[in-house]
Amino acid sequence: MQPFRFFVSTNLVYGIDSALKLGEETKALGFSSVGVIVDQGVFEHPQVLKALNCLRDAGIRFDLYKNEAVEPTYDYLESFRALFAGKSYDCLVGIGGGSVLDLTKGIAVLLVNEGNALSFRGFPKLKNKPLPVIAIPTTAGTGSEVTYNAVFTDSKEKKKLGINSTMNFPIRAIIDPLMTINCPNKITVSSGSDALVHTLESYVHKNHTPLSRMHSKEAFRLIYNNLIKVLDAPADVQIRGNLALGAYLAGVALINAGSGPSGAFSYPLGAVYHVPHGYAGAVFLPYITELNVQKGYKDYAQLYDLIDGADLSLPVDEKNICFVQKIQQLMDKLEVPKSLSFYKLGPKDIEFMIEQYDVFKAAIAQNPIEIIKDDARRIMQALA
Repeated sequence: MQPFRFFVSTNLVYGIDSALKLGEETKALGFSSVGVIVDQGVFEHPQVLKALNCLRDAGIRFDLYKNEAVEPTYDYLESFRALFAGKSYDCLVGIGGGSVLDLTKGIAVLLVNEGNALSFRGFPKLKNKPLPVIAIPTTAGTGSEVTYNAVFTDSKEKKKLGINSTMNFPIRAIIDPLMTINCPNKITVSSGSDALVHTLESYVHKNHTPLSRMHSKEAFRLIYNNLIKVLDAPADVQIRGNLALGAYLAGVALINAGSGPSGAFSYPLGAVYHVPHGYAGAVFLPYITELNVQKGYKDYAQLYDLIDGADLSLPVDEKNICFVQKIQQLMDKLEVPKSLSFYKLGPKDIEFMIEQYDVFKAAIAQNPIEIIKDDARRIMQALA
């Protein structure tokens, strides 16, 4: 066994009504003045209102801020920072999907470090440690509640870059399945697909470790077997809870292994063509998994075994073929578009996406099977 490292820096509080521990957790951490950033889509969510009441009951002073960006840009982050002028907090709380949690982590950096938002893009060396962040996800997907990444788009260059610093892990992740119970179908699909991309790419990644694979496998079991059922039972708390925990585990696996080609190609598809992030990665999954199997990759068999109803008696090669079919079946069930023309991409746009191979070659190279530019061309043309 090769030496490896593994880290998780976020304390998890999980369970039904765990959001009602917000006041208790905040007080136990010694915070008394809090800025709370809530997504506009859940601003009146009953569970969100209950969580805020718990802050009041605990004697925590807080101000409320509403996020209105679906996928925030650096410009939006900078303008949002202006809302905090003259305010002083010892903690920030983010309540919402991945974009809100990323926004909260971005603000946590800006409030204690000089410079405009764009100057922190990439992997900045921060002079001061960001404000502590408590993350409460209302979608099951990005894993932002357990990662240090905060994704933002450079509007001018049309690139998703982010503010990424290991100093910016949330100190608490509070995952309450009831927070996701009213999540609209398209957001459920997009966020769940994002988590699936995370778990599959971290699983096959060249830098995976025994511990990251443990998280990838359990994340896959929870995500696949529940994502295929959630649209038929959107109010099922057990299904929602399994998806939320699976997304968290996928996030842990992602930061310890890494992402790959589906994640890489999703960035220009989102930044340039405004395709929702989860869908932007999911459209490539069937093609990448099939390509890997065609070129001899066999480890999907272990994931196939985790699918409810899997035929465990099949030989390894057949399990891998069946796995590709299962991924496509899931994408069909979720109605993930099979063509980029759905998002109004034409021949010139397809050529642009093919050229992104050169931009993201380093990330694509982390796939266990070599993907050359001609492979990328065939995938993009199949999606045309």
